[in-house]
This record gives sequence, structure tokens and C-alpha cells, in this order.
Amino acid sequence: MGRAEPAARTPPAAQAAAAAGVVHLPMPAAHREAAPLAFWPAGPQHDAAAAPPAALVLPALGVPAGAYRRLAEALSRLGLDTGVAEWRGGGASPVRASRRSDWGYLDLFQHEVQGGIAALRAHLPGRRVAIVGHSLGGHLGLMARAEATAGLAGVLTVASGTPTLRFFAPALRLQIRMVLATHGVTGPLLGYFPGHRIGFGGRQPRRLMDEWALLARLGRFEIGGRNLLEPRSEAARRIPVHALSLPRDTYAPRAATAHLLQLAGVDEAHIERFQGPGPLGHFDWLKDPHAVAARVHAVLAGWR
Repeated sequence: MGRAEPAARTPPAAQAAAAAGVVHLPMPAAHREAAPLAFWPAGPQHDAAAAPPAALVLPALGVPAGAYRRLAEALSRLGLDTGVAEWRGGGASPVRASRRSDWGYLDLFQHEVQGGIAALRAHLPGRRVAIVGHSLGGHLGLMARAEATAGLAGVLTVASGTPTLRFFAPALRLQIRMVLATHGVTGPLLGYFPGHRIGFGGRQPRRLMDEWALLARLGRFEIGGRNLLEPRSEAARRIPVHALSLPRDTYAPRAATAHLLQLAGVDEAHIERFQGPGPLGHFDWLKDPHAVAARVHAVLAGWR
């Protein structure tokens, strides 16, 4: 795998200019399939020498990177250098799922996740990276932990659990069953999942939805018969995990979060029932993420 040359840290003047905007970091050559990483540098008033790990935000299924702008801005003001990944097929990604363009969890891990970590470490030499994974992003973050990905300081999940049917209230369980049934028809017919037409998850590749459906029906996170969340080494097990469970989250209730951690070999004692102010549903916390951002900063500060 090719090695990217470390880039210089953004100078103070550029940091100040970026405070209200965003810098786009190129992905290393081995991960060119992924869109550039949106990056918000910590403000110049923060001491880089004492900085906590940089944050790599991994979005939920079908949610574009732009939806995390308020979160990234809040984290950067608190002193966290913050990158936000763009899943292929959405937002600024030039790729769209189709019969000819298909991918799954492993592809996202190998390019968007590993590429995002590599891009941040190239831009911030000597710094480690902590993943902040929302929903599906938490799944991918725990995959990175299972592989003891180089430079990974820890994984913090927000509103993330397995979409396993038994954890949902009856009305939502019915909705997910309808999603699964739709995918069962449209996957072979169209070669992709038309979530943008039915209001769930956006346009998604068939293989990713096949893997997500296995998790929804049977509660198994397996590809090729292997649980991809199970740590493969003692070093992986030592990478810390912290899960924020939101009180009004119907898509990732606490039991679903506990199940996700169980698959990753993490005790449910690592779940925090977050009780901060602001909206605290599965998606609407992103409208006013300041309380969550403050808690994320506090956790990552302990992972220096």
C-alpha cells in the first residue's frame, strides 16, 4: 500500500479562515475511491502539543457529511481537529449505487474509514485519531477497532445499535420489515436499494443492504462467516469504547446498543445514558449538537 507524504499542519491564518468553513483533505493514493475528507481544524487558541486525538466522524446510513457541519464546528471550537467522512454514494461523492456500482461494509471500511484515518494522520503528524460513529458509523468504527487499525485511539458511538428487529417497538418493527421486503424485491430488480424513493436510508448499494438485512433479521454482523466486530487481537481489545445512548432514540434503543457492543466484545457498562439538553432523537440531535459535542470532547480528552 502506498504511503502518503505528511502534509504540513494548517497555518494559524488558514485555521482562522477555516473556522467558519471547511478544508478538504485529499485521501491517500490507496484510497482514491473515497471522497476527500471534510476537515475543521481546532482553533489557533488551542495548544496543539496538548491536543486530544483528532476526531473522525462517521455518518449514519444515507446521511451526507454536510449534515454534521454543526457538530464539526462545535468540536473544533472545543479544541478537536475534526474530519467528517463522506460515504460513497451520497452527498459530495461522485459515485451512485447501481447494478454496476456495488459495495459493502468492507469497502467502506477499507477506503472511507482507513482512508480518513490516514488522511488525518498525514495532515496531523504524530497524532492519533478517535472515531465518532453515528448509527452505521458506529458499526464501521467498531470494525476499525476489531482490526486494531494503526493510529486508532478509541471509538465513541452516538445513537448506534444493531437494527435487529426484536429491539424495536411494534410500529418501527413493521417499518423495518417493509424496508427489508422492499430490498428483497428491488435488489435483484434494480441492482440497488431505492431508499431515496421510500424515505429510508437513501439510495444504497445492494451488497451493503444485504449485509445490513442479515443484522436486522438475525442480529449477526457477519461477512464470509466471520463476525467483523470481534477483536482479532489483545491490542484491539485494549482500544477503548464509549457509547452514548440517547433517551428519545427509537432507532437505537439501549438494548440495541448493548447488542452492538456485545458483538464487539464490549461490556454494556460502557454505555452512557446521555441526559444533556437539546433534541436527543436518532437524527434530530444533529440540529443542536452542542451538548453532545461537549461530552464527546470530554471523553476524547481522556484518550490522549
